[in-house]
Parts: sequence; C-alpha cells; structure tokens
Amino acid sequence: MKTQTDSRTSPDVPIAVRAQKRSFMAYPRGVFGLALSCALLIACTSTAPERTPDYPPSMKRAEAATSGPPRFFHAQGTRIVDETGQPVRLRGVAFGNQVYGKVRLPVTHHDEADYARLQAMGMNLVRFYIYYGTLESDAEPYHYRDDGWAWLDRNVEWARRHGVYLIFNMHVPPGGFQSLGQGGALWRDQANQKRFIALWRAIAARYANEPVVAGYDLLNEPNVLKNKREWQQLAQATAQAIREVDTHHPVIVERVNAVAGSWNNDGEMNFVTIDDPNVVYTFHFYEPFRFTHTHAPWANMQNVEGGQWNAEGAAKLRLAMAPYLAWGAQHDVPLYLGEFGLIRTAFQNNRNGLAWAADMIDLADEADLPWTWHAYHEDYFALYYGDRQPISGTTPNQGLIDLFTAKLAPR
Repeated sequence: MKTQTDSRTSPDVPIAVRAQKRSFMAYPRGVFGLALSCALLIACTSTAPERTPDYPPSMKRAEAATSGPPRFFHAQGTRIVDETGQPVRLRGVAFGNQVYGKVRLPVTHHDEADYARLQAMGMNLVRFYIYYGTLESDAEPYHYRDDGWAWLDRNVEWARRHGVYLIFNMHVPPGGFQSLGQGGALWRDQANQKRFIALWRAIAARYANEPVVAGYDLLNEPNVLKNKREWQQLAQATAQAIREVDTHHPVIVERVNAVAGSWNNDGEMNFVTIDDPNVVYTFHFYEPFRFTHTHAPWANMQNVEGGQWNAEGAAKLRLAMAPYLAWGAQHDVPLYLGEFGLIRTAFQNNRNGLAWAADMIDLADEADLPWTWHAYHEDYFALYYGDRQPISGTTPNQGLIDLFTAKLAPR
C-alpha cells in the first residue's frame, strides 16, 4: 500500500512512520526482539553523517521558571497565570513511568531523588504519564486501587518538597494506547469512554484542592477512527465531569494525532476546542522527524540518516512551529508544548543533537510556551537511559543534563 508523506518532513519518511511512539516498549514481544536486534545492528554498522564543522548549542539563558509556594493556575488569554494574576513559567520533563510496558507501579522509574535532580537543573514541572491499570483493573471497573492512589500521593508529596508541579497525563487509557494507530477500542466501545470519564472524575475529586497538581492532560495523542468530533465530544464530557468536583485546575486538551489512519493536519492543525472556563491546549513537536528519530528501529527507519543539525536549523524550527502558535493566537488560548525530544543516536556521531535541544528551548522561551521534554528515564529518549533499572544503574545523557542546567538553573 502506498504511504503518504507529511509536507513538514522529509519525503523519505512516510507519514505513518511519524506517528510511531518514541519507545519500542509499546510493541509486542516479537517486535521488541526484532527492534532490539536492529538497534544492536545499527550501533555496529550504521553510517554516520558526513562530517562537517560542529554546530555548538546556544547557551542563551532561559527566563527563570516560576518558584515559590504552589498555587493554582488558570488560563487567561494566551497566558497561564497564578491565583494573583501573575504569568507563570513552567519547564520540565516527562516521567514516562514505564507505561509502554503497562507497569502498574513503576517504582524503579524514579523516586524522590529525581525530583531533587530536576530542581537542581532549574525545572519545575513533570508531565506524569498514567497507565489506567495503575488505578483500575479491567476485571473490576470503577473500583480504584489503594496502592495506585498511594503511588500518586507519594509523587505529589515528593514534588511539593522540591518545588515541582505535576501535570497528570492519561497516556494509556481504557481502550488502549493511542499513538501507534492503536487504541481503537476507546472509540468503538462506549463502556471504555464511560470508564475514561469516571476515572478522570475520580482523579479530580482526589486532587481538587492540591495546588502541586498543575493540570489534567486528558489524553495523549488521540487517534480517532472517524473524525475529530469523536475526541471533541469525549473531551467535553470529561471536562464537564471534572468540573462537578474540581473548579481549580486547568484541563489540558491535545490536538488530534490522527484521523482514520491519516496523520495529515487540517486547517486547524487538528486542534479541537471545548467549552470550559479553564482550558489549555497542547501539541507535540518532533521536527524534523528524520532527525529526531534518526535510525529509530521501531519506526522502520533503520537506514534513515537524519544528518547533522546546523545553523540553518533554528529558522526551520520556527517556521514549522508557526502554525501552532498562530492557532493559539487566533483563538486567544494558552498553548503547552507537551512533548519534544531526541532519540539517543541524534546525540552521537557529530549529529549535534545538543544544538537542536538548545534551539528548541530558545524557541519555546521566545514563544513563552510551558514545556516538557520527552522523556526523563527510558531506553531511547531520555536524560537517563535504562528503562527497567533504577537511575543509579543507568547511563546519564550528561551533555543534555548539563545543557538544561546551564540554560535553566537559577543564576
């Protein structure tokens, strides 16, 4: 079957490939084995880009992140403000929490020390990925697990101690993970949608008065079966259920990732809007895809070389992000850059991945976007590599950690 290509990426990268999630952990075991074999092969045999002069990362300092006692946030025009009306700056990283492997209680992913590490880097935000099975089993829907609540509560307390906010993100909902063109059961089965709404209502009821929680990111990368209205209706119903128990927190609505297997953007950049007094809209950004996912084995890109990042790249990023920013300005709503990041190979073989990361931070700062880097601790996209090991046994992406510290840490 012929595949389409996205006009914002190289014609060598099929549009279906762009939707592949940034971790092979979402794949069945057989594919996992193949992906691992490919990764090992790439490590030994892949061709590095033709060597050109290094492009050093920008060391421009970002504006300081919001600090002080936690406060509730609210959407006000295109800004997010606190209870006093002051604009807030949120910068951080995603805690993947081993959701691709459907780990209920990911205790080896992070602990309190990791919140201290984020604070030392100058970060104040974690996008906290949730697998619905942490709180609910398919065998007993609507019965929420005490150990799951305890895990969330523990993270809230750790975050509070280190000046970090949490955005809860439903990364794997009832009905399945969305990003790989899967998860259709969420849209086909009304029972899954009812569970989705009820679960968010339960989360909101528990944390309604907790200012450490910065917001509720309803669904990661919605992949609908027919049209955008499917997600708009579910998001609206979910927000209404949340407002029955919580009037403090923003709800965060992501644009549609794909419609009926097509990853093309419409004139609205696939955003949908809902009627709510406190809503933030979010998007993810991995451009250019052939660079951010260079040699990604799970995306059928074993032989796709992303090349080197260079001085012309920043202008291209600005051009690619402009339609998202224009949509936010047109609708007078705040935007949140929920994910951006680089595969491990982009930091190797003189590809200048650190320069891409620095250009992205500068662009987000210029646009006054809150943001979270994907991700903190996993095998491919990470500050610390080694998904199933505690941080103490993993390999740090030290150059990236140093870059964040240099650009974000308090002076």
